[in-house]
Formats: sequence, structure tokens, C-alpha cells
Amino acid sequence: MEKCLATSRPPTVNTYGFLWSHRADEAIGLLLEKGYREFELMMQPPHLSLDPKSPEAMAIRSLVSAGTLELHSLNMPSLDLNLASAMEEMRAYSVNMFCRQIRLAGALGARRLVVAPGRVSPLFPAPAELLRQWLRDALEALLPLARREGVTLALENLPIASLPRASDLLDFITLLDTPSNLGICYDVANAHYSAEDPLEGIMLLRDHLQLLHFSDTRRDRWRHDIIGEGEIGFQRICDLLDEIGWMGPLVIEIISSSSEPVDAITRSHHALASARHSFGLEF
Repeated sequence: MEKCLATSRPPTVNTYGFLWSHRADEAIGLLLEKGYREFELMMQPPHLSLDPKSPEAMAIRSLVSAGTLELHSLNMPSLDLNLASAMEEMRAYSVNMFCRQIRLAGALGARRLVVAPGRVSPLFPAPAELLRQWLRDALEALLPLARREGVTLALENLPIASLPRASDLLDFITLLDTPSNLGICYDVANAHYSAEDPLEGIMLLRDHLQLLHFSDTRRDRWRHDIIGEGEIGFQRICDLLDEIGWMGPLVIEIISSSSEPVDAITRSHHALASARHSFGLEF
């Protein structure tokens, strides 16, 4: 069988590890030197602000326009916003902030925006029907703008969110009749930490996948470690991607306390290639 696109080229690189040390355009410069050309950028000052006229945004737009890099997606750390808050004011604020993210994605030429589907209390969450209605209201406000900007929204499975498992995401996206610019960002580390088999999650969501996030973790600690430092069996996942012929971006998203960001990314890349020689990842 012909190898899927995600396993026949260098992976997409997420810039989470550079959040507090480098501006986004500076991080891209370091990674371009290593041969990486496809990116998912984190949005948070001082790394990347939501202002499309900021110095870092202007520099990134120039690189995209020149064809130097491919910008697959933008992503914001999920703790500040909550589309499924019980407080109407917080939901309205969050929708406004996501509108700004969508406009930035459009300005930079990013095809997708990763969306955290609201945060919930682990002690006493709101009823599922309320959480889903709040989230549905928010997305119905965001999707028309995203369509005008040429951006697809990708809901992510997060242990702290209102839709933590693959089945939750599938049920919800089906409820919305699957708009053409709404899909899924499936994070295998988040799935493993949530006691979900990533293989089952990928199979369940395969018709809606926009992005796959790769990092390693354990089930007793939620991490985004260097690949090979946790418990996830990536060879099985790569085999499955080839089996289903999935063609989307495979994003290495590493947050390492033991290694500087470029080293953590390249070590993860090597670990994937070593785990499966036919994986096709090249340097």
C-alpha cells in the first residue's frame, strides 16, 4: 500500500515549546534551519499576539506568501478562554477572542484553527446538555466568520474540556450536521491520558480528522513529552494511518522540561523514524 502523506514527509511542528523563549518568527527561523517547512503556531504573547500587524505576524505572513513555509494551523493555550462557561459574559468574551484568532489565521494564511471545546469543573461539571448547547451557540457564531476567512475550525480532545473523548466529539459534530469547515484535531497524548486507545479514537473520527497531534505521556501524568519518553505505542498508530490512507498534517507538539525546544522536536522526529523504518519521515 502506498504510504499516506502524513508519513512520507517531515512532520508539521508545533511551537508550544518556544512559548516563553522566542517570538514565533524566531522559532520558525530556527526550525527552517533544521529542514522543517510545515508549522502549527501557538498564539500567546510574547510568542505570537493576536494583532495581524505585529512584527512577528508580518514576518510570518511574508514567509507564507513567499512559499518558504506552509502554515497548517494556529492554536491557543486553552486556560484563558471558555466557550462552555456557565457565565454568559465569559462565553461572549471567549467568542470575541476566537473571532480575533480566526481573523489572524486568515491574515497569516493558516488553513485551520484548533478550538478547545470549553473547560469544565472536574468536581461538579454542568450537565452535558447545557455544555453542548453553550458550545453549539458559540460555534454557530464562529463558523460563518471562519468560512469567510477560509479557515476550518478543528475541535480538540482535551481531558479538561466538555468533549474529552472521541465519541463525545463525534456525537457533537454530528449534532451540528458537520459543517464543511468544522473538523477534529485529535491529540494522541490527550487520548492516552484520558484512558482512551488512540487507535480506536482515530478510527472513530477518521472521516472528520483535520490534524493529528503527536507527543508522549503516561496515564498517571498528563504530559506532552518527547516521543519515546512515555507509554504510547506510535508504531501501531503509524500503521493505522497508512491503513486508512489519512493524508492530513501530523503535528509534533512537544513541551519538554529536560531539553531545549529544537532538540526535543528533532529527538521526537528521530524516535518516530526509529520506531518504524518504513514510516517515511525524512530529514
